[in-house]
Amino acid sequence: MSAVVVFDIDGVLVDTREIVRRAYAEVGVELPDHLWGTTWRNWLPPLCGGDLLRAQVVHDRKTRSHLDLLSRTRVTTLAGAEAARELHSRGWTVKFITSGTREVVQRTLHSADPSLNGFLAGTDLDSTGKRKALEEISPAGGVYVDDNYDLGVKVTGGSTWKLVHFHGQAETELIKEIGAVWMS
Repeated sequence: MSAVVVFDIDGVLVDTREIVRRAYAEVGVELPDHLWGTTWRNWLPPLCGGDLLRAQVVHDRKTRSHLDLLSRTRVTTLAGAEAARELHSRGWTVKFITSGTREVVQRTLHSADPSLNGFLAGTDLDSTGKRKALEEISPAGGVYVDDNYDLGVKVTGGSTWKLVHFHGQAETELIKEIGAVWMS
């Protein structure tokens, strides 16, 4: 079986925290730290008085601001991007999945490194959608790398996929951990 690794994008491949915070700030919303990595559908409606339609409008405005910022700002890559390139060069199947929207993700990857777009497999995915995407990429399993340990467990728990938690490791450490988990 071919070695397969799937990386989450935000917080593993690229550092998007600041640009997302700026985009929300431009529409008058402060993204609480403890809610980073969770879908806006869970935390934004209460900030909009429980009005889901208003929350959708605010989120859409944030997305337009985010896209505008991406056109003017370079996104910083993290060790996951280098690990993805290196593992791909070693013959691994490398894919990316995310809960971000396709347009934002494509622009984010283009801003960071256009060559990364070639690995994009799925966008707009919640934890259930990520699990399904992993199973479609490789029913036999592989390694999933995520910076949000709890979400990673929801994605990989009860499946043939194994989780590597990215928490700022250097590229070589991350590659070594992915290899060890793959072999276990």
